[in-house]
Amino acid sequence: MQRRDFIKHTLLATGAVALENCQPKDPYAPRKYEGQIAIIGAGAAGLYAGYLLEQQGANYTIYEAAEQIGGRIRPLKGLADFEVELGAEKIRGSRSTLYDWAKESGASLLPTSGTDYYQIGTLLRTEAQWNTDLDFRLAMLLSQQARAYSGNETTLAQLMETTKLVAKVRHIPDALIANNYGTSASRLGLLGVAEAEATWSAGRDNYLLGNRSLLSLLEEKCKNVIPKVVLNKQIKRIDFTNSPIVLEDAQAQRRFADKVIVTVPLSILQANDIQFTPSLPEAKLTAIRNIGMGAGIKVALVFNRRFWEANTGSIYTSGSVPEYWVSSAGRSTSSFVLSGFVTGERAEVLSGQTSTVIIQNLLKELDTIYGKGTATAALTNAKVMDWGKEPFIKGAYSFPIPNGGGLLTRQTLSQPIQRKVYFAGEATHYGGHSGTVHGAMESGRRAVEELLRDVV
Repeated sequence: MQRRDFIKHTLLATGAVALENCQPKDPYAPRKYEGQIAIIGAGAAGLYAGYLLEQQGANYTIYEAAEQIGGRIRPLKGLADFEVELGAEKIRGSRSTLYDWAKESGASLLPTSGTDYYQIGTLLRTEAQWNTDLDFRLAMLLSQQARAYSGNETTLAQLMETTKLVAKVRHIPDALIANNYGTSASRLGLLGVAEAEATWSAGRDNYLLGNRSLLSLLEEKCKNVIPKVVLNKQIKRIDFTNSPIVLEDAQAQRRFADKVIVTVPLSILQANDIQFTPSLPEAKLTAIRNIGMGAGIKVALVFNRRFWEANTGSIYTSGSVPEYWVSSAGRSTSSFVLSGFVTGERAEVLSGQTSTVIIQNLLKELDTIYGKGTATAALTNAKVMDWGKEPFIKGAYSFPIPNGGGLLTRQTLSQPIQRKVYFAGEATHYGGHSGTVHGAMESGRRAVEELLRDVV
């Protein structure tokens, strides 16, 4: 299948609308499965798969290697006067089950509106204010072109080089495109970006939860699932040679299941932290190698006053943090929080530093923008979350690498094996929603649908 035809097929068959909004209320009733199902991982994909199986009265257990559920969703209490999200924070789009759950829960949905500010040199200005600067306009135009790129495969860095974008503004496409996709400009394949953009179907508005955390939302909706989660249980080997399937944990204890849904992060598969017997098919191993996932750090800085403009949405800088956003907007009037997100090469550099050094350097950079000592004097609390150092996560989220095969590769990664082992998680989403919470949930639905279709 040609890549262009595949995109069209994906929009019809696997987009968020097809998966979430066009399903009958009880699509699995004729195919109840009586066997034992094991779900590996209690992130968004694993919990949602459990939620769907719970509705069917299926027998399942979720094994989570960490001491808590949520995966890359992790709120922190006590840093500010609201729960600060150390991982996923935004609900991306209004056409997803995640958005519907938030609406049903009565949560306050805050659109991430506001004016974006861009740093060039020591100046911080809005897009409108920079619009007389030709180099800035070219940087914004290149960012648009990257999202709809066509032609021979290239990276974002190579595109900036061939278009001779000047150095002083190259951090802008890097922040808007590469950092948003979870990596650096030199590592991001633009054909994969264009495919993801073309198949995205969730809507373009972003939302924050004003009065609760994302995890609390999942806990509320999955209240009947959580008792079936076994924490601190790292599955190290899956032997599906015979029936039942044998699961071996880090203590060499064995458990048994008839079907398994694997929802661990891509990085766990890349590190061979789970051994499969027999070995995974070569096509799937190639797919695992041909999707990127790397370092990711989120920094929350809490201040006792707001020194940025009241209408600020995001702040795009040329320093260590490509983008800050105002996490406290609409959530607090006494804790003023900037959240910074760093991926790729910049995150690798920061990961080699202590949290204290990172925070000190970020404050110096903000002081350069807002005035000497401004940020440093106002800081009351801070937290650095290095996702690459989390042993059961090992990174931010998946991204398209150059010549990686794009969505077709993600589809290959998602394919079940022998009607026994199924795969979910944001990296397996081939409808454009990889790297998102709702994409992880949609992949969980797909895996459950595949499993139930295989019931004979």
